[in-house]
Amino acid sequence: MTTKRREYTREFKLEAVSLVVDHKRKITEVAESLGIGASTLDNWVRKYKKEQQGVTPTQGLALTDEQRELQALRKQVKQLTMERDILKKASALLASDSLKSYY
Repeated sequence: MTTKRREYTREFKLEAVSLVVDHKRKITEVAESLGIGASTLDNWVRKYKKEQQGVTPTQGLALTDEQRELQALRKQVKQLTMERDILKKASALLASDSLKSYY
């Protein structure tokens, strides 16, 4: 008897990959917590990293200029968002420290 392959949504895959890539969690830990195979998650992570380098995982072909530009812009937005969040936290911390020293 053959078993049916499980299919996962793109959002599920991206969330799983994000836990490994962005949050620096171990593949085995994330795979176990999500109930998927570690080798499956490892494949998703490798495909994601290839996409980030400008190679499509299904075709192995270079991305178009527009796709590369879109990738670069998304990366820049992510970086700027992170910088903004850090500055917000630092500003709040400095404001609370200056109020404490004032009174």
